[in-house]
Amino acid sequence: MDKFKGILFAALSAATFGLIPLYANQAILDGVNNETILVYRYGIAGIVYAIYLLLRRINMRLTRREVKEVTLAGVGGYGITAFFLMWSYHYMPTGVATAIHFFYPVVVALLMAIFYKERLPLEVKAGIVLAICGVYLLSWTPGEVKWLGLFFVLMSTVTYGCYITALNRPVLKRMNPDVLTCYVLLFTALFYLILAVAQGKMEIITRPRFLLDMVQLAILSTIVSARLLVAAVKLIGSVPSSVLGTLEPITAIVVGVLYFNEQLTYANYLGLLIVIVAVLVVICKMKK
Repeated sequence: MDKFKGILFAALSAATFGLIPLYANQAILDGVNNETILVYRYGIAGIVYAIYLLLRRINMRLTRREVKEVTLAGVGGYGITAFFLMWSYHYMPTGVATAIHFFYPVVVALLMAIFYKERLPLEVKAGIVLAICGVYLLSWTPGEVKWLGLFFVLMSTVTYGCYITALNRPVLKRMNPDVLTCYVLLFTALFYLILAVAQGKMEIITRPRFLLDMVQLAILSTIVSARLLVAAVKLIGSVPSSVLGTLEPITAIVVGVLYFNEQLTYANYLGLLIVIVAVLVVICKMKK
């Protein structure tokens, strides 16, 4: 049952995270800078989550060691990922950037093997290779990819992979997942607020459409996604969670087709099929 729940949580985390372009892209097109978007996103998410935990009377106290670990993993991993990914949206189509972002299972697998001496079963290795091939085909599009955009999106794969790997650290694994997720969001919001104010980029925006997009971005693509990811890593580990995360580009492409009227090529459809096969390989291995 725990493995099934872990698989479900990882899949839902990826799907909700894949909705980021749906809510963030309009703000970018309206000229809102990245720092302001991230302050609203993480600020709303952190405050909503904190209120929820306080109403449930959950102990939110942190030790000094926990503050340090959460700051490094949250701001240095999860939070920075959003910054790099959103910058990539300025230089390439959101669907392409989101697909390329999911080379991060390779980063996770390598980090887990190096730092935690985790052995990768042959089936999981095959799933990773299939996922990478599928993501490559999903990201294929006629025309030239901007090198600067490619740099930003590849950096997002590294930082996100580091975040997922860091969730295996003993201090973080012992923490209440809700408290951990809440502080990751709050610390990240504070970091971007300081950064935006220091650079003179912080904007106070009250447009109803912008606020609605930020609330949806904060709740669905941030709170729900981040919390489910933490739960999935606890139940099934970092590598399976990251491989199942390849469902995110599928979500992004579906959003692109239905909402932005983007067209899929035969290569994209083939990539979609390969990603689904890769996910099924991991699920079957874990059932055994």
